[in-house]
Amino acid sequence: MERKLITKTDLLIIAAVVVLIVISFVVKNFSGENLVAEIYFDGKVIESVNLSQKEEKEIVTGSNGETVIKAKDGKIFFTSSCCPDKVCVKSGKLEKNGDFASCLPEKVVVKVRGEKNDNIDAIVY
Repeated sequence: MERKLITKTDLLIIAAVVVLIVISFVVKNFSGENLVAEIYFDGKVIESVNLSQKEEKEIVTGSNGETVIKAKDGKIFFTSSCCPDKVCVKSGKLEKNGDFASCLPEKVVVKVRGEKNDNIDAIVY
C-alpha cells in the first residue's frame, strides 16, 4: 500500500491556517484606529500629529540644538539629533498605540496614543 505525501485533510488544514493568518493580518493592519503622536518638549505638549491621516510633517525642536522628528506614512520617528549617543534616532519608527521614544539630553519625548489600548502587558488586582 502506497501512502500519499499530502492528503485532502492536510490540504484542508493548511488552507484553514492560511485563511486565519490572512484574517488576523487584515484586522490588525486595517482596524481604522485613530492614532495621534504627541511631541513633548520639557514636559509640555508642543505638537500633535494625526498618524491616521498619513500626513507628512517635519518638526524641529530641542534645547541645545536641533532635534528633527518626521511623520510619514502613518509613522513618526527621530531623523536627527545633536545628542552624543543618538539613542532616539536608533529607536526606530513609532506606529502603534503605546509606542514612545525620547531624547533625554534634548528633553524631547514622542508618544503614540490611540482610541483603544490593546497593548496591555499585565493586569493587577
